[in-house]
Amino acid sequence: MFRRGGFGLTPPRFITFVLSLILAFAALASLYARLPVVGTFVNAHRVGIALAAYAILMLGVLLRGL
Repeated sequence: MFRRGGFGLTPPRFITFVLSLILAFAALASLYARLPVVGTFVNAHRVGIALAAYAILMLGVLLRGL
């Protein structure tokens, strides 16, 4: 609903925000704690998971209805 420049920005849906928050928290938590179930994958791909969290949030802002 915010119109600036050539495209409109919209707030992301709640589920998009929560998914992004969970991914970012998992990437950050893997630095300081052991994650029991998905810990090895998160430790190996921590930067990619953090980037994916940001990309999901960015798409939620840029694309209407995501």
